[in-house]
Amino acid sequence: MEYLPLIPLFFIFMRPFTVLFHELGHAIPAILMTKQPVSIYIGSYGDPKKNLQFSIGLLDVWLKYNPLSWQYGLCIPSAKQISINKQIIYTLTGPLTSFVFAIVACYFTFVYDLHDFLKLILIIFLVSSILDLFINLMPSTSPVRLFDGRLTYNDGYQLKKLFYYKIFPKEYEQAVELYNQQKYAEAATSFYNILKNKWKDEKIYRLAISSFLQVKNFKQAKDLSNEFIMFGKMNSDDFSNAGISYSKLGFHDKAVEFYDKSLELNPNNNYSLNNKGFTLNLLNKFEEAIPLFDKAIEVDKTLAYPYNNRGLAKIKMGKVEEGLEDINYSFKLDKNNAYGYRNLGIYHLDKGEYSKALELFRKAKELDSSTHMINELIRACP
Repeated sequence: MEYLPLIPLFFIFMRPFTVLFHELGHAIPAILMTKQPVSIYIGSYGDPKKNLQFSIGLLDVWLKYNPLSWQYGLCIPSAKQISINKQIIYTLTGPLTSFVFAIVACYFTFVYDLHDFLKLILIIFLVSSILDLFINLMPSTSPVRLFDGRLTYNDGYQLKKLFYYKIFPKEYEQAVELYNQQKYAEAATSFYNILKNKWKDEKIYRLAISSFLQVKNFKQAKDLSNEFIMFGKMNSDDFSNAGISYSKLGFHDKAVEFYDKSLELNPNNNYSLNNKGFTLNLLNKFEEAIPLFDKAIEVDKTLAYPYNNRGLAKIKMGKVEEGLEDINYSFKLDKNNAYGYRNLGIYHLDKGEYSKALELFRKAKELDSSTHMINELIRACP
């Protein structure tokens, strides 16, 4: 009885241990099954700031400094291709681990009649693990926003989806295999047929849209993106892909709207930053485009495209030397950067240096025949 007033405090104290065992329950089986690194975040949904960070073998751990903030966590396997059965196992072992550990600990505590205080602590731990088991295994359609802007769902929802995938038609497995083999045209047709046969799912939409984008069928990618929007499950990358489809079809204002939605979900989405800036360049809104390229470079300084696109914007604004410096630097990052040659060609075209411009445009087309408006630019050279 003397400990009763402290029970709420004990419960708060035990919750972080429940979360820790939960995430370890995901991570350890994932490591054993994939033989690849796994990261766990305790106290955040992927926020690397203000953490104690350390590694144990293939396990990368990020702990918020304040243990009282350890009320939730996240497990991220690095393996890209994990079978559905393995995903089911490590998803299920998360909430089960803290529960099983609590039961075993309580059993030995009572069998050996250990101190009453320890019994109380472990009973509270058991109650916490039961609540964790119930809350996580009950499928919830309420999304959880991760630190990078992506959305995810609780373990129960993930398991529901995984079991759903197991009963997908055989055509789905064949389509995924075609996609993994980079046979995107065949994969696109297969995914499209599955969707038309009423097997509508966010994962299938994403794979179908990606396949159509790979084969430059922007009309079909746009139409599927419009269908996908109705599901209300678009993430930052999905809106970015929709923006690409619309921009490639000439609907630049609509593309900018999609890039804005993408950046609302993830302000650091490098592709949306660069592609929105590129689209603003096409609309001659160079001054608006430059801050987007600045941000894209800040996020990842190794990508060539933000540099060459910022270079063109600066040139168009009269900052020729700065612009050329950006474009030339982009070639240091990627010497086969087609858009660098395109943008440098536009600079020479504007100066009336048609022979040099034509040489650069042809080089851009040789590197990437789908470079935006490259045929029109070539024809513009007398």
